[in-house]
Amino acid sequence: MARITSEQYEPAFEFALKVESGQASQSAATALLSSHTGLKSSSSAFYLNALLAMFEGAVYKKTISLAATRYYLERIKNEMQPEALERALVAVKLHLDYYAVQGKGEQVSIRTLMDSYRANLTLSVAKVAYSDEVPERLTSFIEDGVKQVIINAYERDPKARTACIEKYSATCQVCDFNFETKYGEIGKGFINVHHKVDIAIIGKSYQVDPVNDLIPVCPNCHAMLHTEKPAMDIEKLKQLIDSSNT
Repeated sequence: MARITSEQYEPAFEFALKVESGQASQSAATALLSSHTGLKSSSSAFYLNALLAMFEGAVYKKTISLAATRYYLERIKNEMQPEALERALVAVKLHLDYYAVQGKGEQVSIRTLMDSYRANLTLSVAKVAYSDEVPERLTSFIEDGVKQVIINAYERDPKARTACIEKYSATCQVCDFNFETKYGEIGKGFINVHHKVDIAIIGKSYQVDPVNDLIPVCPNCHAMLHTEKPAMDIEKLKQLIDSSNT
């Protein structure tokens, strides 16, 4: 069987978009893809089916190459909304699970690729989820003014984050979760840093004490802290966890 080249599988993405948007039927797109690239009709159908399943988060049953999977995931990541990438990763997982159940073996390379995208997606979502998280930028401990993006975001200092983590470690100070312990190397150093007093309430530049003002927390606990306004006290959340476990 001749190997399918990038010149053949890459155009499938554009044809799948036409089907998804209602500009072409799937049968017409399959014929056009075959005519345009020289792919067999069956191969064109496999690739279009896989892409349409990725767009929908549904299972596809015919496998496509690692290179094609990587190319499609990258385009979805760069050209579509984050939820589109999440749906695509669900589709890839469903395909891998289906493939394994059929007794056709484990597609280790594609599963590794999927896990890598999912880890990066999780990290990117966690990094932008909270207005009080301290990103790695400025060069002093001054919490500076507001700048307009989509919502108001406060400029923050990476030194404050680093000093906080050096004091407490990259372990959640509420539930003791550690990403490196759970996920290995990809989780090393990953943690949110929470302002004990909401920075939005302070509303002005102020001198940050990275030991007394900041605390490392996992994204789950961070979300729970922000279910109250102002943010819930750390000790209160610890008590809630303790009471739920008894």
